[in-house]
Amino acid sequence: MHLNVYTLYIFELFILVLLTVVMFCAWLGGRRDPTLGLTAIMLALGALSALLGGMRNANPLIPILLGNMVNILCYAILWNAIRLFTAKKAKWHWGAVGPLIWALCCLWPTFMQTLALRIQLNSILVITFTALTSFELWRARRQLHVTFLPAMPLIIFHGLFYTVRPFFDHGVPYAEVAGGRSSGFFSVLIFEAILYAVCLSFIILSMVYERDQLSYKQASLLDPLTGMANRRAFVQQSEIQLQRQSRDQRPLTLILFDLDNFKKINDKFGHHGGDSALIHFCHIVERCLKGPEIFARIGGEEFACLTPTDLSQALNLAETIRQQVEQESQVAIAMTVSIGLTASQPLLDTLSSLLVKADMALYQAKSSGKNRIELN
Repeated sequence: MHLNVYTLYIFELFILVLLTVVMFCAWLGGRRDPTLGLTAIMLALGALSALLGGMRNANPLIPILLGNMVNILCYAILWNAIRLFTAKKAKWHWGAVGPLIWALCCLWPTFMQTLALRIQLNSILVITFTALTSFELWRARRQLHVTFLPAMPLIIFHGLFYTVRPFFDHGVPYAEVAGGRSSGFFSVLIFEAILYAVCLSFIILSMVYERDQLSYKQASLLDPLTGMANRRAFVQQSEIQLQRQSRDQRPLTLILFDLDNFKKINDKFGHHGGDSALIHFCHIVERCLKGPEIFARIGGEEFACLTPTDLSQALNLAETIRQQVEQESQVAIAMTVSIGLTASQPLLDTLSSLLVKADMALYQAKSSGKNRIELN
């Protein structure tokens, strides 16, 4: 198939400018995500690099020195964009090493006059930054929680493409490229760059969008004051545990907590004092929990805990928490907690019925003098 170099060159410029606009608008329309902003800068510099590289009839320093320095800088920016996406600090000083190496080599006359040397060095620098980019994604794969796998083969293929480039790209006279005639591997190089820019841009957009959706979902399941799960999260997770209990016939116990004298604490110390009491209670509970329990703030000063233990073990846990709260009261008004427990009966109880029974036990604890545990 005949690939016209001049047509591909114009098409590459058009695509890079278009992708820059799309990515910049995505950055403006979102939460000013640095990954999108840096990707927009990278694409804009990619268009500038292509423009400078096409100035074949100008001073050789423009396409050879400036064009390639900007091109290598694009890969350094992409590497740092991925580092920021994976919650790591950017390393701009290391990113500047690539363009600096190119600039220093251009001081060597033989390098400036030998296209093969320039192709080899350009390929080495591109492969280095591409490998670093793929390494950052792979290293952070377990904490990303987004679909990053499409990016891996794309980036690896791009690195492999530049690995074989020195063996196939034997150089093209500038006049031939300017004339728009087909130039073998150089045409393939431009075509691959277009595909890489398009695919990478949309993959990055997809990953950032997916991460934002996950953060919104997680935020909707957390209590903003205490950082604990909220009622919605508690219901969702508890329903799953109840289904597993029906299947595996394992014990489940629901514990309801209600802070005593909370209104007095609020009245005397204000809402800040009340908030501090709630946070302090959550810290105590966190220390006492062993891990598999589901703990959440389900409203006001009321908390719930679904634990995969029998009633006697749950009672020990509840008593430990009650004692800790009583002993670690931080205000002049004693902060204690009343507790209601109920054990789930497989195939019989639903979450609603458990909450009703535990609430009845909690009401009994409140009406019997507070700072106590009642069972139902």
